[in-house]
Amino acid sequence: MSRIFNISGNFMQFGKWSEPDPSFSGKIVVNEEGEFYGFCEELYSSNMSDANRIRYIAGAFAENGRNGQQGIAFYKMSNDSEQDPLMYVTPDLTVPESGSWAALSVFGYFQEQGKSRITVEEETFSKEVENSIKAKYDTLDKGINGNDELLKQIQCCKDIIIHAV
Repeated sequence: MSRIFNISGNFMQFGKWSEPDPSFSGKIVVNEEGEFYGFCEELYSSNMSDANRIRYIAGAFAENGRNGQQGIAFYKMSNDSEQDPLMYVTPDLTVPESGSWAALSVFGYFQEQGKSRITVEEETFSKEVENSIKAKYDTLDKGINGNDELLKQIQCCKDIIIHAV
């Protein structure tokens, strides 16, 4: 059976944490293998387009190779063709600030940009909430920014956590 989590986070850019904290907040649906999809809303002020305010997230939970604690890694995608995908990795959710975030470079790999802080909190399962998360997530434009390719690579999210040292 699926589970539903609230997810929020913040990121450090140019040596400073983004304001407000958290800088994004949303919901994810997690399957029995620990893989998930969902969305989040960007809460920080910026000159971003309305299309870029909602981001679509897909990734996985897994036990890390360092101490066996649960970690999370996910892609953050946008329907704004000007916004490259991002990747967040937190190898140990018991230490929320153990994370980092990366932007997709012109060379096709994620380049680390700074620290991140991710928190997740399970909520009571509701089929209605699951359906609303799925409906919102299904509006992701898979034909831009390599979003379709990232969605084929959710196993990479697991592997990053499993092999974290």
